[in-house]
Amino acid sequence: MQLPLELQLAVETFFDKVSATLLRKARESLTSTYREGGVSPFDDEAHRLAYLAVRLPATFAAVRKALQQVHLQGTLLDLGAGFGAASWAALDLFPLERATLIEQNAKAIELGKKLAEAHPTLKQSAWIQQTLDAPLPKADTGILSYVLSELQSPEKVVEHCWNAVHTLIIVEPGTPKAFQTLKKVREQLIGLKAHILAPCPHALKCPNDWCHFAARVERSRLHRLLKEGSLNFEDEKFCYLIASKSPATSAPNRIVRHPVKHPGFVRLSLCTKEGTLAEKTVSKKEKGLYRTARDAEWGDSIE
Repeated sequence: MQLPLELQLAVETFFDKVSATLLRKARESLTSTYREGGVSPFDDEAHRLAYLAVRLPATFAAVRKALQQVHLQGTLLDLGAGFGAASWAALDLFPLERATLIEQNAKAIELGKKLAEAHPTLKQSAWIQQTLDAPLPKADTGILSYVLSELQSPEKVVEHCWNAVHTLIIVEPGTPKAFQTLKKVREQLIGLKAHILAPCPHALKCPNDWCHFAARVERSRLHRLLKEGSLNFEDEKFCYLIASKSPATSAPNRIVRHPVKHPGFVRLSLCTKEGTLAEKTVSKKEKGLYRTARDAEWGDSIE
């Protein structure tokens, strides 16, 4: 998955006169912080630029992949917006009326606004500098992307955000630790009468110890340089949750591992609508379902 061309071009303008060595060191520090669940270091310019080159494409890809499970319309709250990656992802899929971006770091807002100038809707959007426990404007949809792992009390922030929106989408790193946080938040939202739309095909107790998915990220030349990698892509692992105040049809079953495809049959690892984990083998004899299973990927829904 690539960034939209206008965003790619906007990002590239920041790197004309920047030392690659300095950025590589900042990227290494940023990776350690990310893996440990630390706070995004937006106050340091080298870290901001390293984040822009490496983490923004990954965040965009993960959020966009999660958003393919739902249809959005109306207004958007980008909660803990950073540089606005979630808003870019949402607007790449849906013609939303407007986005309001909430971010507490002034330097992140400054950079995000410069990027937003490349998008006809985003450049008209409001940026609000505040924490997520302050009063929030109302919106149809809220996106919390890569935020909960940085918080001391994620449940309080989730309830506060839930009260401001009709649909709440949460995207987190695909680590066991982040998933355990998301699992608790899922239980919290069900207790608040939320309808779980995805990825879960049920609102029963989660049977999984580590449910995560992956989005393929196309690496730019700078991205490869900073990560000292030869491949032109990487896979961003993430976990996510979509909850709404209105009921909707959820997936019948969710594929929670890479399908194993053999000649004549496909083996699927599923989270089922009965609230269990199950292994299913689909053979050629099942015709239509077999064709669907052959084309299915990790994270898809299937009967």
